[in-house]
Amino acid sequence: MISETVVELSRAQFALHAVQYFLFVPLTLGLSLLLAGLESWFVISGQEVYQRLTQFWGKLFAIGFGLSMASSLAIACQFGANWSYFSHYVGDVFAMPLLLGFAGLFIAANGLGWFLFGWQRLGKGTHLGVTWLIAIGCHVSLFGFLLASGWMQNPVGGELNPQTLRLELLDLSLVLSNPLAWAKFVHSLLASYVVAAGFVLAISAYYLIKQRETELAQCSYRIAAAFGLLTVIATMAIGDTSVYGAGAMQHNKLAAINGLPNDAALEQNRQRIGNGVKAYALLQELRDDKKEPELLAAFAAAKVDLGYALLLKRWRESVTDASPAQIEQAVHASVPATAPLYWGYRLMIAAGALLALLFLAANAVNILGWRHTWLFKASFYALPLPWLASASGWFISEFGRQPWLVADMLPTWQGVSTLTVADVAVSLVAYGLAYAGLLALAVMLTLKFIEQGSADALPINQEPSYVA
Repeated sequence: MISETVVELSRAQFALHAVQYFLFVPLTLGLSLLLAGLESWFVISGQEVYQRLTQFWGKLFAIGFGLSMASSLAIACQFGANWSYFSHYVGDVFAMPLLLGFAGLFIAANGLGWFLFGWQRLGKGTHLGVTWLIAIGCHVSLFGFLLASGWMQNPVGGELNPQTLRLELLDLSLVLSNPLAWAKFVHSLLASYVVAAGFVLAISAYYLIKQRETELAQCSYRIAAAFGLLTVIATMAIGDTSVYGAGAMQHNKLAAINGLPNDAALEQNRQRIGNGVKAYALLQELRDDKKEPELLAAFAAAKVDLGYALLLKRWRESVTDASPAQIEQAVHASVPATAPLYWGYRLMIAAGALLALLFLAANAVNILGWRHTWLFKASFYALPLPWLASASGWFISEFGRQPWLVADMLPTWQGVSTLTVADVAVSLVAYGLAYAGLLALAVMLTLKFIEQGSADALPINQEPSYVA
């Protein structure tokens, strides 16, 4: 039997990585586009303030990117360390989106050094190309990782091999064109832009309150206010697209968000568990190398519910011998808890609405030419709001997927590695300490660069100057 403690500790450890990921990835992604836009305007207009803006926000981007890289690599290690059966079961399909995500990450990483240290070695056009390369790499990375996440909620393009008990890739085009993954990507992309806009608005407001770096702060504040208003409206306009996707899991999530009763879903899942038990019994016969056409046809008709039989493995190793009480336990565990999703959704909406009002007020002040310290203070103290909205959205997406790792196919408790409680507990503490140290270092460097301002801005060469 699977240890409940190992499952919960493994989930906690993955959540720790995910929290770190969603602290920094949205910020770096949004800043990457802002950097590309700022430097493009510098090259077009020749106004040096945009070069200073690019260099200043680029330093803060580099801090976030380093933490994004660390958390992304650590998450990849989790699939082999704590979730090895998941990796065995879906690795043939799941590996491709992950590969795409890391390819984008390394593309951006390769450009970062040239961006930071190439101002006096590269010409304007070349340096601008490097900045756009970083932005493209960050966007490709997000697409790859959300393609993987979206596939877990809408698993298409794969087929179960009864002999190996693994999903095998049949159609890569279905994986790449997964509509749920694309909806998650667009929504997360816009949310990342909102996070970056909120961050730039808050830091700019801090400078305006302190009456420092006035030119840089006023320009950044205007850009962040306009960019933030456009993207927060777009995010709210298309925000529910992925929730209204097809499939029982999405319907259960939507019902929980709206606080609706789940009696019909429970009855449907009770029937699917019964049908899944039949599919599980047929699967055992197929694994005994029986290949009668009638057996193959019966399994093909029932295999869609095979994952529901695996829900029983939380309480009974041999699912075909499960008692009525154990089946009822599986039925009630087949839908997510209502309260966390109901209130998490409303928290996300409230944070988004407050951000929209803030960006609207900031744009009005910029247009009218007013200068109100209270608004700058509000912009500064609203710094956590974009992360609160983004984290709430991530929570709804991932918690609403429970009890599944792969929707309707693989329950969460079935995907963990065969580890002891001590193994997972020790690694959880180690990761927690490491992340705490990295987070503290990131905060210290960010505060240092904010205090330093744009004093160390470097000129850019019109033509490349290669140093031997």
